Amino acid sequence: MAAVSKFASVVVRAANPSEGPAVAGLWRELWDIHETWGGYIGSRDPRVYEQLAERLSNDFRTRSGQPVLGRHVHLVAATSEGIIGQVEGWFDRHGVDETTPYTCEVRSLIVSSRARTRGAGRALLRELGRFALQMSRGSAVVMAAEVLEPNPAHTFYAKAGYVPVSWAARVSTASARDVPPTGPYVARRALPADALSIAFLDPTLAARRRLQGDVRFDRPRAVDATFVGALASHLARPRGSQDPYDIVVVDQKMRVRANATLLTMSLDPPFLPTRRALLGRFALDPALPAPLLVAPLIRFARRVASARGACMLELVDLDPPGNPLYEAMRLAGGVPWSRLVERYA
Repeated sequence: MAAVSKFASVVVRAANPSEGPAVAGLWRELWDIHETWGGYIGSRDPRVYEQLAERLSNDFRTRSGQPVLGRHVHLVAATSEGIIGQVEGWFDRHGVDETTPYTCEVRSLIVSSRARTRGAGRALLRELGRFALQMSRGSAVVMAAEVLEPNPAHTFYAKAGYVPVSWAARVSTASARDVPPTGPYVARRALPADALSIAFLDPTLAARRRLQGDVRFDRPRAVDATFVGALASHLARPRGSQDPYDIVVVDQKMRVRANATLLTMSLDPPFLPTRRALLGRFALDPALPAPLLVAPLIRFARRVASARGACMLELVDLDPPGNPLYEAMRLAGGVPWSRLVERYA
């Protein structure tokens, strides 16, 4: 059955194969708006959007009128005027603890500027949450959405019951190699021998997330031989295996005092060809001031990200403004970029 929900005159449903061009047009509208807020730049070549429309139509044909395909949910909002909005959801569980809720990442939510104030955005979110609960078979599901700081949708999400739990910033990688290390703390790539030290820092990361209300990840776990062994195996990957790239900060006695993880990826069309770099999972020794540890992490990550072709480094998974980690990021040159908002489905 194609139609799944009605809200006023809006119908939320799976897209039909013929609607690929309409959805591609919505994506272009979304990315054009994001670009004005400092987001990644999209292509201006109409052929790119023609190819996107064809790919979307093929995807909708594969779905055969069903919004769910694997872990991915895709819904559109329609009226008698045609397609006016769309949303995607990616369903997963970020951890191994059975008490950790599933997460449905809300992506690409947009209602066309010609059709705002009809309740389409709320209807899309509500229906996405309903499908997420079906996929979890009744287990708890956290709906999570990243919202750029200049985006006025912050008010929309707040009215829908979403609350901010994590913040992000960006820093340029330009001239990263020209910044020499300073101070007694130095960052380097993590080694298998660092596994025990990283394991003891991991609970500080889990506790920090929980303190801010971010329940997408496992609670602090016990440090045991199994955990340390798994970390050591992860860190023993061949040097050619780039991601994730684990970084540690060591003091003058070579003791690990902080760690973080760097991810780099290529953005797919219709974005212009570019590399995206994200530094997150900050775990800091609470006995030391955060700026002393964050600065070398960012300095090192900027160099790696620059070498991989990323013009900007996103600093993700941060505490709210006013907290030590966030303020240390600002001291290191980070500029506020986005925040992640959550609510249970």
